[in-house]
Amino acid sequence: PRRTLHNLVAGAAIAVFGLVSLAGCKIHGKSDDKTDTTSGASATGSPGVDSGSSLPDICTLISKEDVAGLTGHTVTQMSNEGGNSSNARYCQWQLTEGQLNVQVDNETREQFDVRNQQSNTVDGIGETAYTLAGHLYVYQAGKVVDVYATSSTSDSANLDVEKETAPKILAKLQ
Repeated sequence: PRRTLHNLVAGAAIAVFGLVSLAGCKIHGKSDDKTDTTSGASATGSPGVDSGSSLPDICTLISKEDVAGLTGHTVTQMSNEGGNSSNARYCQWQLTEGQLNVQVDNETREQFDVRNQQSNTVDGIGETAYTLAGHLYVYQAGKVVDVYATSSTSDSANLDVEKETAPKILAKLQ
């Protein structure tokens, strides 16, 4: 009897903890969830722009074919953050080998210019650009484009992919 009571109390405690843990979770498909913006549709009527963000859905700016052309690999999966932030958007393309990530943030030039001392300036892209830890960061007209590629066998080849990707994204942000 004492063992049964102990098991009953432990089971009740686990059940209460589970309910409390799930209380803040949303159930996909409920009316207060953000709409999926990967289709390019939005409440504002602007293609690819979520009503809570001034930034477009990054996944709609370049096609899977464009990504394949830039990286040399086929896109196997594509995902984004769903418009949860008004100041940052991203898209990630999983490839047959590696991935390509693009994030766009609203930022001032002053914010962008505060950077790690180990960064290296990259000329010829945007108003100013640098590379750090495998990422290419490009500033233009209040937007920062962060491109990260792992589709090639060397860091320099990945940087070449990033340098080709950034201008395509920047052109669509104007």
